[in-house]
Amino acid sequence: MSLSVSSILLKRKVRMAALSTSNTDTVTQGVPWPNNEDDYEIGDVIGVGATAVVHSALCKPRNQKCAIKRISLDKWKSSLDELLKEIQVISSCNHENVVTYYTSFVVKEELWLVIRLLEGGSLRDVIKHKMKVSNCKHGVFDEVTIATVLKEVLKGLEYFHNNGKIHRDIKAGNILLGKDGTVQIADFGVSAWLGSEKDVSRQKLRHTFVGTPCWMAPEVMEQDQGYDFKADIWSFGITAIELATGTAPYCKYPPMKVLMLTLQNDAPDLDTCSEDKTQYKIYGKTFRKMIKDCLQKNPTKRPTATELLKHPFFKKAQDKKYLSQQLVDIGHSMELKFQAKRHSSASGGLHRTATGQWVWDDDDDDDSDDDNKPINEIQNESSSSDEDEPGEEQNATSNSPKVYNLVLRLRNDRLELNEIKFAFITGKDTGRSIASELVEAGLLSPIDWAPIARNLAQLLLLPESDSITFNLISTPTNKMDKDKLIGFAQICIISIECE
Repeated sequence: MSLSVSSILLKRKVRMAALSTSNTDTVTQGVPWPNNEDDYEIGDVIGVGATAVVHSALCKPRNQKCAIKRISLDKWKSSLDELLKEIQVISSCNHENVVTYYTSFVVKEELWLVIRLLEGGSLRDVIKHKMKVSNCKHGVFDEVTIATVLKEVLKGLEYFHNNGKIHRDIKAGNILLGKDGTVQIADFGVSAWLGSEKDVSRQKLRHTFVGTPCWMAPEVMEQDQGYDFKADIWSFGITAIELATGTAPYCKYPPMKVLMLTLQNDAPDLDTCSEDKTQYKIYGKTFRKMIKDCLQKNPTKRPTATELLKHPFFKKAQDKKYLSQQLVDIGHSMELKFQAKRHSSASGGLHRTATGQWVWDDDDDDDSDDDNKPINEIQNESSSSDEDEPGEEQNATSNSPKVYNLVLRLRNDRLELNEIKFAFITGKDTGRSIASELVEAGLLSPIDWAPIARNLAQLLLLPESDSITFNLISTPTNKMDKDKLIGFAQICIISIECE
């Protein structure tokens, strides 16, 4: 089939799909989302996939920012129905944790998908940025951040599965962040209906080999008994490992080796590709148990998304504001990232390979020595925050309980310096419990619960220190002054007594 005929057929199918899958947001502001190239002002490249390039854009009639995924048709190998599948899936979704679809149309030899712009980029971009500027040998994100992100992803997966769909490619690169901390699942190029004509009760099994090998469930690889939405739960578990360690297990191996290792070895965990068993010791039992539950080789033993949302690990999750300050603010914006790439070297730039894949020629993978980078803050955090684990302050205690008399110094909303004195009893209190009491008493902003909890635990693990100063989340970064404790807090040990 020639390209011109393909384009004509595709235009017809897209128009038909648009009639039956119009998004309710297309008529907000009294102006529909247009299907004309001239109505969009194309901005910088913010994403690159195997067959598509994503640009930031401005819809001029609506004066609204958006993203446009431009899918090239000139070397498209699959059927046109496969290409339209992504439109069918994304346009039928209406959930805060699933990327918002506006419209789609054909421009010359490209299919344009107009979707919501999430300017924080993908979680993969944030991971790569953090690993590039700091030594993340012992972990990338703390458990509170991971729980907050993954809880939002689970909500999206729950909606997806309850509506008879499976994503089949859950990974950090397909989880997008908005500037306000919104988390949305994206890239439905390999998604599929699980039921027939949206009949989710039939619980059909899929038999197609799709996804990214490192995140792919064993039953998808085997192509034996088929698979269902539990394949997404496996990928979710691998993504949890990715957020902690920075990579998926077996990521350094070629695809066929990944398949072999996944099928032959026990299910991976945080320590599968670690240099030693203590490398990721900061991550606690509850987090590890959640990963283990997801990575059961027998899919019937994996929990559903609804069941996972009740897992104790997700009690640590915070709100969107927490994510906006913990993730979005620390990462490069995608527009700046790709602008830098274009100017980084003479050989850099976007091009298509002989197989039709869009790739960048650049040194995005930073091979510099981690020892020369500042230590990622998580390395000094105590994440053994599970209530059933040994005390967070184990190294600071002896056989008999001790009472630490402490003072917390921080400023209130009027920038007045407050001193909050309290006692900490080893074997009874934890950093989390003390921080919770401070929040409940109205002495601490809920968003600052996590840094207070982990830094209190850290202080009691450092016998040579009698104070610790750290930044708070609730204060805008442009107003912070460590010396004056503006945007910072300080915990000091006043005295230590035996109970």
